[in-house]
Amino acid sequence: MTAIREEGKINEDTTLIDVNMMGVPKIMGIYLIESGKKCLIDAGTHIEARKILKQLKQLDAFPPDMIIITHSHWDHVQAIPFLNQRAKKLGKEIKIYAKENAIPKLRDQSWNDVFETGPFNNIEDEVITIKEGDIIDLDGLNLKIFEVPGHLDDHIAILDEKNENFFVGDAIGYKLSDEVFLPPLMPPNFNKDSYLRTIEKIKEINYNTICLDHFGYIYEEEARNILDESIDTFNRFIIQFEKNEDHIDDIPYLIENVLPKLIPKSEIARYPEMLVKGVTYWVSQGYKIYRGL
Repeated sequence: MTAIREEGKINEDTTLIDVNMMGVPKIMGIYLIESGKKCLIDAGTHIEARKILKQLKQLDAFPPDMIIITHSHWDHVQAIPFLNQRAKKLGKEIKIYAKENAIPKLRDQSWNDVFETGPFNNIEDEVITIKEGDIIDLDGLNLKIFEVPGHLDDHIAILDEKNENFFVGDAIGYKLSDEVFLPPLMPPNFNKDSYLRTIEKIKEINYNTICLDHFGYIYEEEARNILDESIDTFNRFIIQFEKNEDHIDDIPYLIENVLPKLIPKSEIARYPEMLVKGVTYWVSQGYKIYRGL
């Protein structure tokens, strides 16, 4: 194993915070970078917002100076209204950064209804736009912005140039353990060509370690090999879904007959039924978008 999937420090400037999404540990993380200024990479869900607030206070990191949003899916942004409301009570305001085309989707989060996990809070705070090549200076630690669409068209990644640590959000998929890797197939606008271009783009970036929101800090050779593994995982899922396309909306069927061909049954059994059903539904919906069904 060449990954850290435990909450805590991953380098001298960065802490992995486990959101415990849906009450399950080690499936969703956000990252706190501290270098004079405090920066969160993504913010987590509204259901876990109070827990995230408590964790930040325990780290003496609330309120952070800023939150950089990798993309506008609900599980990455829904804690923002609560966190900023609490910050304003202290006479402070958290700066929010996102790609320009994310802003309309942040303002109206109802499109996330495709995930059936609402209700959703709109992000009404001011959002500062960022784009490819922008640098955010955390008092000497520079964060460089890269556009990495595919999973979602407003997706960005953030390179910590000091530590050569690359925060990729969900752009390359979800590697929850050594045995569980899910592709970035997600509604509402997964784009295969953009995803493949993103993988090739990341291969050209000078980084040593990589951070996934789902889940953990990847280092050594795995930090490079994970890119080819992402494509292999994507192709394996597509092959199985194509073989079972007539059942693509039958979630129990997919869990019983398709998922075990992609993930060991022992690993599937580790997760609550609600989460397994949700993830299977989301990935199958992403497949339908890919196939134009």
